[in-house]
Formats: sequence, C-alpha cells, structure tokens
Amino acid sequence: MATIINPEAIRYVNEVVRPLAEQLRSYKAQVDAALITWNAGVGTIIGNSAADTIEDGRTAEGVSRLTAANVSAFGAQLVILQTQLNQAGVPQIISKPCVRTLEIR
Repeated sequence: MATIINPEAIRYVNEVVRPLAEQLRSYKAQVDAALITWNAGVGTIIGNSAADTIEDGRTAEGVSRLTAANVSAFGAQLVILQTQLNQAGVPQIISKPCVRTLEIR
C-alpha cells in the first residue's frame, strides 16, 4: 500500500474533501429534521394546493411568494435527497472524512 505524501493531494483532502463531507453530514441531518417536522403534521397544515399562498409578509422585501404546491414540491425533493443520502454505505462514506463532531442547530 502506497503512502500519499503529495502536498497537492493532501491540500485537496484537507481543504475540499473533509469540509465538504462535514457539510454533507450536516445537510443530511437538516434534511432528516425537516422531514420529521413535515411528516409530524406541517405537511398536512400546508397541503398541496397551487391556489393556497404562504403569506409570510415578505413580498415587500422582494421575497417570492410561495404556494402550498411549491412547498410540497420542495418536500418531495427532500424525500428524494434523503433516499439518496441513506443508501447502503453512503452515511459511512460521508462520515469517514469528518473531523469535527456533528452539531445540530
């Protein structure tokens, strides 16, 4: 087995692989938490109607108004991402390069 000591390779691992793995691990935890909340009842409250708008009072700030269908479609994408991130071996691949303890906010 070869020991890789090339500075460019080491820099790539430390500056790209490890930070990105930590971001992915955090992202996975955020996706899981969002879907727990969605499935615990928020999804039922919001529904899936293109006619129902989320009135958060932010349109004056230039923030786009979302419909229930927009939010529901986003939730569907979270399910797809969660499925990909939970495939056999993927959580271990993501966690292996991580250095820091996972912090949930």
